[in-house]
Amino acid sequence: MSVYNGEKYLREAMDSVLHQTFPDFEFIIIDDASTDRTASILSVYQNKDSRVKIIQKEKNKGVAGFIENLNFGLAQAKGKYIARMDADDICDLQRLEKQVTFLEEHTDIFIVGSNMQCIDENDSPLHQMEAPLKNNKIKEKMFRRISMFHPTIMFRNTGIQYREKMRYCEDYDLYFRLMTQDLKFANLNETLLQYRILKTSISRKDDKFIRWIFTEKARQFFVERTKDGRDSYDSFEPSSYVKILDKDFKNSREELVFALRTALKFTCKMEADKLLSKAEQDFGDDNIFKFFRILSKLPAFFAKCYFKLSPVSCS
Repeated sequence: MSVYNGEKYLREAMDSVLHQTFPDFEFIIIDDASTDRTASILSVYQNKDSRVKIIQKEKNKGVAGFIENLNFGLAQAKGKYIARMDADDICDLQRLEKQVTFLEEHTDIFIVGSNMQCIDENDSPLHQMEAPLKNNKIKEKMFRRISMFHPTIMFRNTGIQYREKMRYCEDYDLYFRLMTQDLKFANLNETLLQYRILKTSISRKDDKFIRWIFTEKARQFFVERTKDGRDSYDSFEPSSYVKILDKDFKNSREELVFALRTALKFTCKMEADKLLSKAEQDFGDDNIFKFFRILSKLPAFFAKCYFKLSPVSCS
């Protein structure tokens, strides 16, 4: 668990873990340089329960630091299995028992998740999120939309880590990498977590387009690995995509093409207009940007059809 300024919901989240019917675990929590009462709350719990292990960071690095936190926790974990959750969510009290039992009984399965109930800031239910159950169906749906909910997962502790440049979609990238390794997935047909949706969460609306770019990158890397046995992650520069809408930031042609494909695919008209203006300013009468300008003026149906037929590419 990673937490930053989580005092409001932290006790409820921790209690839902520490009161599990399966008691044999270590609870690793990374405090991401909180400035509220998070540290004192964690200290109280650590003094009361030896299963609580606190990692205190000195500097908060935002979204990029979140993935770093997860990897800190993974590096410290000594257990046979790894379970994820966020510091404002609530676990069903039988979650660990049910997921451990499932993995013990199904040794061919590498990772297991579940359904989850979305709740608001006042614990009121919003909507239920159902996950496909079987390996083939999970993988079939994964390329179109995420089919395992990250805060619900438990997986075997084999030393795997998240890739830190995959901001906003470290879970998606992990699943695609596991798919490349032909590891098996499963979801339990039970609601084992209440997932809190906050106005201030990392996945806030303002970041939606940037998140879509990173998700498309995860898809691109998966296609590359499937085709060539390796991907271009090492040459990927995330900060260039974070700044892609900044008209004063110089992006490469490849980056602008990729971002425009994403904007048109997901009908992000405002972002597409900004990117086209930037591309036309920096690259003049390049034919690919002329084509995207025409495509942007057509009904969204045409762009969706084009990108459905066209493979993930940045050329």
